[in-house]
Amino acid sequence: SPTYAKEIMTKDFGELLEDLLRERRSRLYGVLNGIDYEDFNPQKDPHLSKQYSVKTLNNRAQNKEELQARFGLPKREDVPVLGIVSRFVEQKGFDLLFPIIEPLLKELGFQLVILGSGEAKYMNFFKDLVEKYPKQVSAHLSFDSILPRLIYGGADMILVPSRFEPCGLVQMEALRYGAIPIVRKTGGLADSVEDYDARTGKGTGFTFSDFDSLSLVVAITRACEHFRNTPAWRAIQKRAMAKDLSWQNSAEEYANIFDVAADIHSRNQIDKK
Repeated sequence: SPTYAKEIMTKDFGELLEDLLRERRSRLYGVLNGIDYEDFNPQKDPHLSKQYSVKTLNNRAQNKEELQARFGLPKREDVPVLGIVSRFVEQKGFDLLFPIIEPLLKELGFQLVILGSGEAKYMNFFKDLVEKYPKQVSAHLSFDSILPRLIYGGADMILVPSRFEPCGLVQMEALRYGAIPIVRKTGGLADSVEDYDARTGKGTGFTFSDFDSLSLVVAITRACEHFRNTPAWRAIQKRAMAKDLSWQNSAEEYANIFDVAADIHSRNQIDKK
């Protein structure tokens, strides 16, 4: 993504290549990923309990009920459902949850739905949470190609607290389905999710910058507070679903880069003559 292209020129993200990348910065470009808007389409998705659009957002409540039922959680429309769809590796930032998730569950009362697999320390962490909070936390700790659609279509929020993120697709797919992303402001997450500002009424999600647990607490708390304001939440969902993260924009960026590359090649050939 454009932000990640800048980040890899720094010591924190460059993996010892930052000096070389800075020298070649004139040839370094970042292009945001896209998603297939025909495939990821809540109006047509056959995996949803109830299809919906920006104009029929109320239908989304049926998917939330189905999600809660599928994961064995109490059916509560008034309780926010926070979803996780991820590989469980260090890059994805779930270490931030270790010291804070239990106090958050107790204080904010949200439900947590987890889908993914990966390293043992994260798998064990989520298994322990399910055992301690069976009425609030449920997990499917293995790969599944269908459940992400139901989570996107039924969860109120999606958590993506990555340490770094070259681009990321989960937040894009979530936006398309009106599941509001809570993300760390890094790489492609910063390029695709705009932080919500209650004063201006703009924004498509909730972001935090510093990679620390307290910053994540603030972001999750903000999201849960705004969830209680139904008109404001609906407006955020509508902006999220209206955001264009299709391949059309990315393809145009790639075409521009190919034009630049062809021009550079042409000039180099002339110089050789």
